[in-house]
Amino acid sequence: MGVFTPQPGVRLCAPRESARRSAAALALVLAAPVAAQDVPELITDRPDQTESAAVVPKGSVQLEVGWTFTRDDDDGVRVEIHEVPGTLVRIGLAERFELRVGWTGYVSTEARFRNFDADADGAGDAELGAKVYFKEERGAAPEIALLLGTSVPVGDDDFTSDRYDPSFRLSFAHTLSDRLSLGYNLGMEWETGIADAGRRSTLSSYLYTVALGIGVSDRVGAFLELYGDVPGSAPGSTAHSFDGGFTFLVRDHLQVDLAGGVGLSDAADDWFVGVGLSVRWPR
Repeated sequence: MGVFTPQPGVRLCAPRESARRSAAALALVLAAPVAAQDVPELITDRPDQTESAAVVPKGSVQLEVGWTFTRDDDDGVRVEIHEVPGTLVRIGLAERFELRVGWTGYVSTEARFRNFDADADGAGDAELGAKVYFKEERGAAPEIALLLGTSVPVGDDDFTSDRYDPSFRLSFAHTLSDRLSLGYNLGMEWETGIADAGRRSTLSSYLYTVALGIGVSDRVGAFLELYGDVPGSAPGSTAHSFDGGFTFLVRDHLQVDLAGGVGLSDAADDWFVGVGLSVRWPR
């Protein structure tokens, strides 16, 4: 989700042409509000789990990267996972369409059970997808976008599904006030794993997210979020989690973030933390 962060203050931009110094000075003052409005708000799909309904501006490229550490203790087995750089590249191909190329990055896992340790590391799978912007917010009707994607099995043996696993989600967004926004996603995803008989099987799960975005200041944003996975054909029970975090807009096209969360059910990971950076190259 793009955590709600109001645009920074007005910046002064010199006019391209001026006949006289006085006219240039006047044009500078008059053009300042217009110039500020010409800088689109930097809306990212990290660090929360809710994908924003916004697409990147046409002709722009946006890079979002981060590091995530996850820990889970289940029946005496402790599993710790590092993922870096958790990359998403968003390319604005049209006013209402963006191409999305992602990569889990380098994955390092450590599993400990009493005196037994099992470690593995390697490259994860990639992802290819798109976001299509459907409609703007109007009154009580939310802003809506559709996200479609598939995993691309390019990872190392321990971290690949060996199949193209599809997913989709609808993204909705509401503006609640000058400082508050609400975003939520509903969708479905398929994941391939090894069944009991040793054969790979692709099973489905439903997903949901609900995030409240808070504009703390012109450059600082915060969020609180509830999200989870509900088994479809996949085995197991529902995993519910809660997280929150902050974003800081360093410049109009550069943002850093910090997030952390905890599991609310046994099927969810116990906790995680992460940091990241997002940068946009305008057209």
